Amino acid sequence: MKISVLIMITFVFGCSYGQNSFQTLNDSIELHSQIFSLSPMSKKVYKVNGLVLGLGHLDNKNVENQVINGVNLEANPAPVAGAFYAFMALMYFDEVVKNNKIKIRKDSDEDYLIKNIKSISNLQLNGLNVSSGCFFVETSMNGLNISAGNKFSNFNGLSITVLGTIADHHNGIAVGLYNANNDLSGSTVGIYNQSYDLKGLHIGVFNQTRMNHGLQIGIFNKSNSKGFQLGVWNVNNKRSMPFLNW
Repeated sequence: MKISVLIMITFVFGCSYGQNSFQTLNDSIELHSQIFSLSPMSKKVYKVNGLVLGLGHLDNKNVENQVINGVNLEANPAPVAGAFYAFMALMYFDEVVKNNKIKIRKDSDEDYLIKNIKSISNLQLNGLNVSSGCFFVETSMNGLNISAGNKFSNFNGLSITVLGTIADHHNGIAVGLYNANNDLSGSTVGIYNQSYDLKGLHIGVFNQTRMNHGLQIGIFNKSNSKGFQLGVWNVNNKRSMPFLNW
């Protein structure tokens, strides 16, 4: 009986461990994969096929990117930091407005672009993410995201958040108060939706896009190009009209 148990344990852990060398940025470190990991993930782990549980992810200097195929669960401390940041912003709100640091009107291409997003992601997640906060590293994801808010290099799937979803390339659906992206092939549902290139659908109170190749539905819709708009007031580069514009 004892021998059978030892054989089974050896088999399980043997399947959860595999060395890898071609992704190593430091040749002196041997990387491996696992079926379970705590987060932040070890710098020797390049892939988890299973479950990751912890506080969140950090940039790994030893491997180009880490991959999770499965479930990522986080008791993320980001909301605490966000609450402190919001409190400080309210304290100095009048100074911010006086110095013109808040720009609501958008006229140029730069006003619509989401900046500071790297093309190479530090983390690739395929599956389910459930978090009380947001990712601390550049992340690309395929699957279902349920979190307070999040930012992605690329997102394919369904994102349900309280605050919203920010992405460079977004294919799928995002639900949250504020949703912004550079390229949307899908739908965003929220109070405020912004896209540089809209190829899908905006549903919200206030929708803005630089190039409208899709449809905006809201109370107020604004586009710096032509495109279909349904709302109380609709503005594009050709005309301003109530109810329907194109």
